[in-house]
Amino acid sequence: MFEQVVTEAVRRSRYVIVYHVGLETPPEVEGVRATVDLDGALSRAPSPEFEVVEVLVLAGTPTDLRRAASLQASLSMARAVVVMVAEAPHWYPAPAPSLTPAHRWRTLTELRVHKPAGAAWAVEARFSAHAPAGRVLAATARAFAGNRLDTVDSSPVAALAGPGAAAWRPGDPNASVTPPAGPLPLRIGAPGGDVVVRTVADPPEWDGPRPPVDLTPPEELSWERIGRPGGGALLARDLSDPRLVPPVDDRSVNPINFVTTPRRGVGDLVTEGDRWAVTHEGEVMTRIAPSGCVTVVDVSRIRQLRGLRIDWRRGHSGPLAAVRAVASLAAAGVPLIGGELPKWAGALGPELAGLLGSVTEDDLADDLRREEYSIRLRRRALRDHGVRARWEQMGAPAGRRPLTSVLLPTRRPDMLGFALGQISRQRDADLEVILALHGIPREHPSVASALAGFDRPITVLEIGAGTVFGEVLNQAAARASGSFLLKMDDDDWYGPDFLADLLLAQSYSGADVVGTAPEFVYLASIDVTVHREQITEQITNFIAGGTILATRSAFEAVGGFRPIPSTVDTQFQHAIQIAGGQIYRAHGLGYILRRGPAASHTWREPIGTFLKRNRRQWRGFRPNALMELPEGAAVAEGVR
Repeated sequence: MFEQVVTEAVRRSRYVIVYHVGLETPPEVEGVRATVDLDGALSRAPSPEFEVVEVLVLAGTPTDLRRAASLQASLSMARAVVVMVAEAPHWYPAPAPSLTPAHRWRTLTELRVHKPAGAAWAVEARFSAHAPAGRVLAATARAFAGNRLDTVDSSPVAALAGPGAAAWRPGDPNASVTPPAGPLPLRIGAPGGDVVVRTVADPPEWDGPRPPVDLTPPEELSWERIGRPGGGALLARDLSDPRLVPPVDDRSVNPINFVTTPRRGVGDLVTEGDRWAVTHEGEVMTRIAPSGCVTVVDVSRIRQLRGLRIDWRRGHSGPLAAVRAVASLAAAGVPLIGGELPKWAGALGPELAGLLGSVTEDDLADDLRREEYSIRLRRRALRDHGVRARWEQMGAPAGRRPLTSVLLPTRRPDMLGFALGQISRQRDADLEVILALHGIPREHPSVASALAGFDRPITVLEIGAGTVFGEVLNQAAARASGSFLLKMDDDDWYGPDFLADLLLAQSYSGADVVGTAPEFVYLASIDVTVHREQITEQITNFIAGGTILATRSAFEAVGGFRPIPSTVDTQFQHAIQIAGGQIYRAHGLGYILRRGPAASHTWREPIGTFLKRNRRQWRGFRPNALMELPEGAAVAEGVR
């Protein structure tokens, strides 16, 4: 397919440059002016000021394209640009670039987005004057992710040098490219980077005021290199530092589209030639690149597997590539059976390594236990091996965790102690509470008692009983100072990682609003817990009202909640979607909806609704393990 595309471009013009990334065998077509491997050394690449008629950017997957986007500043100028991806998951959106008002798009004369074959996508842009091809590349990579902002939180501007350097900064079009010896290029009157990352064997002396961060090139620690005479000494090195391993591109490889009830059994992660491959019953489902880079396509191909057994014998093409692959699969939520880990896999970190050795194949046979393990695994991998985590490990300033303002409205003073207790349980997140007492005086004995035992920042509002519910929430939001707003209900249960998991999901999904479905429901009137069938970890049009986490910008963009007495959650979600925002449904294992008589709730569904389409149901209160609640908690809390 790629060879045909290049041949046609050469036929149109003799002045064609081909950039490729993530391809096993790049096309070789006579007449191409230059061919550049964006995962290789860029020293011989044409200058960014060089003008040609056409530039082609060919990528294996959207994950590979994100690495290329970090190098967009190195691409030449062109009158026509074609960006093509060989395979994207079926659930990916069409990569229709958002054309910002930047002047480089003003000369655009034609833009075409199409599927040339199978699961491939192509974006073709033509201009009336030479334009930076890298801008089209970056816009296409962004379009695959729904045109959300591509940034790396709390990290400095990076300058990249050496083969594979973009793997340390995937999806960052603000990165610059510098020669391995320096000096830094100037960009708009300032140095082109705050931190220089080099992946060069025997790096030269640096010409600049700040020393660069020198990282081990992947080929330096391959099994092939270790197997040469004297190479055994490489294994004597300390390989326990996560900073040796490129981060997981968590905006691309993450739990999105996790399958809770897979159709196939446990597969194997085994050595095939010079790399790892995933096999099941003799079928090779995907082969992982020699670098250890796992792509979103790799993950999509194996989603229907119940889990993977890892064969650590001479794992992958080298120890660092093996750690990179395992960390990536864990970040995607793939249930992994690790057994006893070899010493050379220490860069996984002790907590992730401990999790990998904590389960057997029998543990994955139960869907609920399997998902609990997957969530623990993905949390650890994303927090230890994500891009932001890796840069903080390398010395980048650790940004402040975002402040979340919890909007807690209540008409029931007797429930306030319980509700604040659920908020007190939240860990690994910074929060404040905006308590809206709806028709309740602050001096009420139950209110005073609940507030006395609460140790988080809290603002208390007294709002008249005649104020409609939507306006109560808006008044609470007006007093909030957080960059996120979380609506919580006063009678539902929330696991201790509920908020932290939502913030993590917002980070990897980029959605404007994140929440969960009412997957677990405790029917108080009949003392039954149900586990309902829900599809999670996906863009959706509905989440439970007691779990709505919204960015402040999205909340303000739609004017907050409608000032009406009921259906305010549904109306808010509708407004977000028609305004062009996205709602993401994360896993539902950190939340239990309590359901009493329908008349006591603003969402007045009859109890029979919650007895349909259930996976399981239990007599009594049965929280899952991630809730970290005793089974008798419902009775103990006095909320039956």
